[in-house]
Amino acid sequence: MVATGGLYAPTIRHHNGVTYIICTNVVHSTSNKFGDEHSEQFIIHTTDIRSGNWSDPILFPFSPGIDPSLLFDDDNKVYVQACKVGPKFQIFNFEIDITTGKLLTEPALIWDGWAGSFTEGPHIYKKDGWYYLSCAEGGTFKHHMLSIARSKSIWGPYESYGGNPLYSADGTDEYVQNTGHGDFFQDKSGKWWVVMLGVRMDEGRAIMGRESFLAAVNWPANEWPSIDAVVARRDLPSLPGQPEADPFTLPSTLLATWVYLRDPILEDYDIQGNQVIMHARPAGLNLAEQVVSFVGQRQRRLVGTASVALRRPEPSQTSQDAVSRAGLAFYKDEHRFLSIAYDFQAGQAVFEGQNPAKSYKVQQTQQLKLQDTIQFQIRYTERSLGFFIRSSEDHWQYMEEVDTLMMTDFDFTGPVIGIFAVGDGGEVRFTDFQIDTVPDLDA
Repeated sequence: MVATGGLYAPTIRHHNGVTYIICTNVVHSTSNKFGDEHSEQFIIHTTDIRSGNWSDPILFPFSPGIDPSLLFDDDNKVYVQACKVGPKFQIFNFEIDITTGKLLTEPALIWDGWAGSFTEGPHIYKKDGWYYLSCAEGGTFKHHMLSIARSKSIWGPYESYGGNPLYSADGTDEYVQNTGHGDFFQDKSGKWWVVMLGVRMDEGRAIMGRESFLAAVNWPANEWPSIDAVVARRDLPSLPGQPEADPFTLPSTLLATWVYLRDPILEDYDIQGNQVIMHARPAGLNLAEQVVSFVGQRQRRLVGTASVALRRPEPSQTSQDAVSRAGLAFYKDEHRFLSIAYDFQAGQAVFEGQNPAKSYKVQQTQQLKLQDTIQFQIRYTERSLGFFIRSSEDHWQYMEEVDTLMMTDFDFTGPVIGIFAVGDGGEVRFTDFQIDTVPDLDA
C-alpha cells in the first residue's frame, strides 16, 4: 500500500471560463497498516489549461475520503460528491465555497450504491430535470463496474437503475477488462461519451496497468444511458520491425513528461531534451523511504523499445564509490522492478529483477569492457521484456528476457521506464534517452 499513495481519481470540470481539478492526495504511513493513512482533499484551477499555470491548492475537509467530484448547479451553487471510506464505502454530498474551500453544508449520505461493494468514484450530472449519480463499484479489478441512480433532488433519495450494472466486463472474455470508474461528457455536437478505466488483458497479462478508454453513450431524454462496448486493438506497430502508419501519433506538446520517485531533490538533475545529467545517491530502487536518483517516462505503447547511452564518467568521479552503478530500469514500485546497469567497481553489466509476491529474484552479470559509452536497451511486447547492452558501437548483447506476467499484478498504474544512478554524489551523464520507439533489431 505504500506504493499506492499519492493522487487519486482527479475530476476535471469547466465552468464560466475556468477549469477546475478536484482531487485527493492519499498519504500512507511507513507502518503499511490499513487505516494508518490520511487523505487530503484539494481543488486547483486555471483559465488556460495549456499555460501550465495553476492556482495554489485550495484545501477542504473531508476525511477519510477519496474521489471527490464537482457539480456546478443552475442556481450558482457548487456541490462536491465524495466517497467516505472504511469500513463501508458510501457516497456523500455537500455544498462548498469554490473560492475558499469552506463547506457550506454538512456532508450528507446520499447513496450506498447498487452493489454495495466499494462504492466510489461518484459523479452527478443534471439532465432533463434529473440528477443522475454514477459510481464505480465492485473493487478496482476483476469485479469492477459502473452503476447509476437518479433523483429529482441532489440530496436524494436516489433510485437505482433496474439494469445495473450499467457497464462491466466481469464474466466476459473481452480484451479490455476491469472496466469501471467512468465519467460522462458531451462533445461540441451534444453527443454523449464516457471515459472509463480498464486494462488490456492478455491471458493474465496487463502490463500497462489501468488505462483510460473511451466509449460512445446513447442517452435519450428522461431515460437511462447505455454504453457501447469498450474495445481496443493491440498496439501499433503490430510486429517489431514492421511499422505502420500510426493515427495516434501525439503532437510534441503532448509528449510524455518526466516522472521522479517520491520527493526528488530536483537540483540533482539537469535535463535538456533527452540528455540527463544526474547525481548518484546511495539508495537503490528497492528502497521505499530514501531519496533515489531516478527519472523516467511512462510506457505508453505495448510494443517498442527504450534505450539510453551512459557516458564514461571522469576518472576522479569513479573513486570512493562516487558512482557505483548506473543504468536503465523498468519500474513498477520499490517491490517490483527490472534493471540493466553497469557496475563500475566490478567492470561488468548487471541485470537485476525482483517481485517478492511471485517469489521472483534474479541477478545476472556479464563482463563488459568500459569504453566511451555503455548503451542499454529494453525491447518490449505485450508478453515479454528483453534486456540488452553494448559498449560503444558493438553488437547488442542479450542479458535477460522476462515474461510480462511476472510484472503484472493488482496495479493502479502502469510502468515507468527510466534511468538511475547509485553512488555517493558522483555525476552521471546519460544521452539519447528514448522510449516507445520501433526496436533496433541489429544485434
